[in-house]
Formats: sequence, C-alpha cells, structure tokens
Amino acid sequence: MNPGTMGANALPTFQLEPPWVEDYTLLQVGAATQWGWKGDHSLLPTFRLITPFGKWAEAIFEGAPFEGWWASPETREEWKLTTRTEGIAKADIRFGFKVLLADGGDGLPKLAFRGITKATTGKDVESRRFVDGPAYLLEVLLGQRMRSDHGVIIDLCTSVGYWIWQQQETGQNDAVHWAAALTVQPRERLTLAIEARGYIGWQRNDKPIVVALRAGWLFADFFELGATMNVGFVDAPRLEGRLDLRFRLPSLVPLLFKNDPLPPPGSN
Repeated sequence: MNPGTMGANALPTFQLEPPWVEDYTLLQVGAATQWGWKGDHSLLPTFRLITPFGKWAEAIFEGAPFEGWWASPETREEWKLTTRTEGIAKADIRFGFKVLLADGGDGLPKLAFRGITKATTGKDVESRRFVDGPAYLLEVLLGQRMRSDHGVIIDLCTSVGYWIWQQQETGQNDAVHWAAALTVQPRERLTLAIEARGYIGWQRNDKPIVVALRAGWLFADFFELGATMNVGFVDAPRLEGRLDLRFRLPSLVPLLFKNDPLPPPGSN
C-alpha cells in the first residue's frame, strides 16, 4: 500500500506553503484530474479552508468528498483488479494546523511547524483507490519574502518532515517528506510558482517526486483564480491538472486574535 501501487489520490505529496500566516480566511474550491502513464484516469472535486488565529497559528481543513476513477487494461492486470475496473470512491479528508515558531522581521527567514492528519474517510481499498487508515504529516517550514527595487515580490520556501501512513495488516510505512518552491509576483495581481516535492520511504514504490507549475490571477481583492500542472516521476508517474477558485474572506476570529501580517506589496 504505497503510492506506486495505489490510485493517484491515495498517498499524495503535500503542496508546500510559506511559514507565515495570512491575515484572511482562505476558502478554496476546485477540481483536479489525473492521467497515469499507463492510461489510468481519475477526477475529483477539491476544497480547502484555512483560518488564521492571529499572526502565529492557523487551522487547516481540506480534501475531497469523492473520486471518479477508471483503470487501464495494463493496471487491471498488474493490480489483479478482477471485480471493479472503474467507479466512484469516497475520498480522503485531512485536517491540521500551522504554527509560526520564529519571526525575526523582514530581513530574516521565518520558521513554522505544520501538522496534518488524514482521516479514514477514503474507501475502496480493494480497488487500490485509498488507504483505509490514518496518516500523519509532521514538518518544519522555512521561508523568506524578498522585494526587488522594481516591486517584484519573491518568496523562497522549503520544508522537511515526517510522513507516516498505516497499511492495515502489514503495519506502518513512513518517509521523509521534502519540498522546495520559488514564487514570483511580477505584477500586483499575478503570481507564478515552481515547486519540487516528494518523499523517500524505506520500502518499494514509496519514493514519488512531483514538479509543479502554478499560476494565479487576483481578479478582485477577495477572489483569485488558480491553475496548477503537476508532473509525477519515479514511483508514481502521472500528469495532474488543477483549477481552483480561491476566496479571501475576513478572519473568522478577528475579535479574539489580532493579526500582524507581512507588509502589503509596495509598502516600505
């Protein structure tokens, strides 16, 4: 029960995020579709909710309600799928938090800790769609925001952590999860990013690598349209496309926690 022998959304890598906490609530809805190198195909709606608690912490709630999937003849034979070769499966829900550990000011990198738990909502383990067991990500985030003399914003971020998942009767597998990303904002409303991430386990078929290209356009102060292309290599080769609607809403707890976000673009 490792990524190389499971469906595209069973044991994914985790997108890197900066260590600092934004001063708005993020509500994101979208869709993702994956094409495997052997001709497999899957599609699922996605959601994400991130709520800040002041400058130092945020709550994370994300996942998908279901996944539609189809297995190619090559995959059916390799995985011995004799009963079902396509269908709709319950997908995974994840929840977690991020805590800002160190903030030395604009001239120094910021350090944070992120923890995410995968619930047991994902089903259809017989068809190798999801791991019917809990999983946990514990990682440290490091990042720095810089501004050029021409007003271009550049974010450099990296992370390293521990990714653990249950494999039913075979016990537990764990891996070192890593990521690095470069994000550039050449214009006030345009954001471009490139990211590499993956994890390294100690068993077979558990060392996926993903390279991601992302673009986002802020149509209004409260609404951004984002597009992502992910390319998977090594143990889980596949192509993924994502389209997300991101809504920047007021903080849900402004009276309890006062935020102190990074200076807005163009400020001194």
